[in-house]
Amino acid sequence: MSIKPDWNAVTLRIGGDLSHDDLHSEWSKECTKWLESIANEFGNDYRIEESQNFSIMSNESERYIHVFSRFLERTLKRILNTLDGVASDDGYGKHVALIFQDVDQYYEYIGMFFPDEGEFGLSSGMYINEGYGHFVFPSQDIDYAEPIAVHELTHACLAHLPIPLWLNEGIAVLMEDVLAGNHLFLDKEIVGRHHKYWNEETIQGFWSGESFFAIDEGQELSYNLAHILARNISQDYAAFAKFSNSANYADAGELAAQEFLGLSLTQIVGSFLGEGSWQPDGRIDMDKRNSAMRKDIVLDGFDSAGCFINIST
Repeated sequence: MSIKPDWNAVTLRIGGDLSHDDLHSEWSKECTKWLESIANEFGNDYRIEESQNFSIMSNESERYIHVFSRFLERTLKRILNTLDGVASDDGYGKHVALIFQDVDQYYEYIGMFFPDEGEFGLSSGMYINEGYGHFVFPSQDIDYAEPIAVHELTHACLAHLPIPLWLNEGIAVLMEDVLAGNHLFLDKEIVGRHHKYWNEETIQGFWSGESFFAIDEGQELSYNLAHILARNISQDYAAFAKFSNSANYADAGELAAQEFLGLSLTQIVGSFLGEGSWQPDGRIDMDKRNSAMRKDIVLDGFDSAGCFINIST
């Protein structure tokens, strides 16, 4: 099997007439063959370790994988419990993580999913939501890998929802806060940077998701703003759950916010940034939106982002 398979062809070959257990088994087999191809391509020292819900390709020590896989299993349960009624783990096949032994192999692999031209920031991890979604990162200390995993798994459990990227990322960093202790940091300096950066033009990149991939400080501030907004609107969890299940990327969640939170997005952002022309203008570039949904990058020094995902037929 290719290291970048034609997953549409795999979907057609497996079909959808099997039982749930058989579909899960067939997708798990395809996943294993795919991971074996990647391992063979990048070195014989890579191996595949499996737990109940995860397949991990790496050359890390047995101790590392044992600790990490147990953490992933616990975290999956905690996310589903914390985001009850919003998060879901439906789908077939296991969640996949690729851990490359160095940054050179990491960039060699993720380069297959980028355009031939363009400016891209350095990264310490990426979720690739293309075909069989999977999370990729270079070898790193487990204390650093664990909060990233919380973030990625949160995205996986939100993958069934057509929510705008700002909400997707906001919930993910909020879960890092709640489950991994990566608490929201605000001081006068960062608040000042927010007030200086955001205006009626730059806020459109936030609503569309484009600013989360900026190569300037806009990327860092986008994650921070998403964290602030998600924290603020989740105080009433029942209303927040209804909003999250109804929000749509097409209008950045405006109609759902008005219906279930009783607030416009202008009011939600204005509670932090103050009065301004913060409303989404509806100019969402679908090509950029789809690209954002396919690749979620963790830039060095910024909040982690991305997700694992089960492919579902």
